[in-house]
Amino acid sequence: MSNGKVLAITGAVCFVLGGIALVYSLSLEFAARDFLSAAECSPGVQTTDCLQRRAIEIADTGTGRYGEVNTVDFLDNGDPHESHLAFGRYDTSVLQPGASGTATLWHGQYTNLDVAGIDFLTDENPVASRGLWTLFGGIGIGFAVIMWAATLVWNAMNRSTANGG
Repeated sequence: MSNGKVLAITGAVCFVLGGIALVYSLSLEFAARDFLSAAECSPGVQTTDCLQRRAIEIADTGTGRYGEVNTVDFLDNGDPHESHLAFGRYDTSVLQPGASGTATLWHGQYTNLDVAGIDFLTDENPVASRGLWTLFGGIGIGFAVIMWAATLVWNAMNRSTANGG
């Protein structure tokens, strides 16, 4: 198989994967809209459609491969929970054991952790998830365009070489 065909096939694979990621991000659009329009829960109301603000205490943090804080263990009313932080630039120095803050609970998922005035999005936040999948889709389709452009250049260069140019 020629290198031009490999580039074209790679571009097609990138396009398909990027398209799948974009379709998935669109499926998260409804959840993101619901989350953004959800009202704060009234005291004593037990429903998952509203945003519950719950007092938490940080128990521990976990770090990733490069030393960044990516996991937060916390106590919510004495019950232990773990959340993974979404991508973003945060001052994670406030996430010390014993620090207190609030967690946002929506549809049984901890979507945000607010500690020392810094709002940490978790990987369960539908807005953050939608944004991440949209980014993956854009990267996939962008790579597809690059691969197809490289295919055209490859073919043009080899065509002129094959014709004695």
